[in-house]
Amino acid sequence: MDSMIRATFFALVLATVAPSIAMAGAVEDDLNRLEEARYATLIGKDWTALDALLADEFFYNTGTGASLAKPAFLDFMKSGASIVKKAVREETSVREYGDVALVTGIAHVDVTLRGEDKTLHSRYLHVWIREGEGWRLAARQATYLPEKK
Repeated sequence: MDSMIRATFFALVLATVAPSIAMAGAVEDDLNRLEEARYATLIGKDWTALDALLADEFFYNTGTGASLAKPAFLDFMKSGASIVKKAVREETSVREYGDVALVTGIAHVDVTLRGEDKTLHSRYLHVWIREGEGWRLAARQATYLPEKK
């Protein structure tokens, strides 16, 4: 009888936890796809798609210490002052907290910045918020990493 109670309890716990675990994996997959889509919009200069990915209250704290709200960031990108050519993410991690998720990692971005070709290496923190059925990027923080020698 004891083993039957334990088996029933285990089945109930599994039935309760399994959907959360499956959902967590789905959220991580969704956010990783959105992270890649964000870089694709920057590389492809698809400002309409980028605008749709960013929450209305989006802000970006750059690696140089400047802070840009969504309109200023979009204007800066549209101006051609920063042209993203290639981006690679590594050491990514996704943490979900209900309708908020944090994505962290390291990015290596080939960019022409004010006419100068560079490869920027940064550690980043992205704050994604769930709005309706989807996710939008609400904040981005970047910290430049030293050049590898």
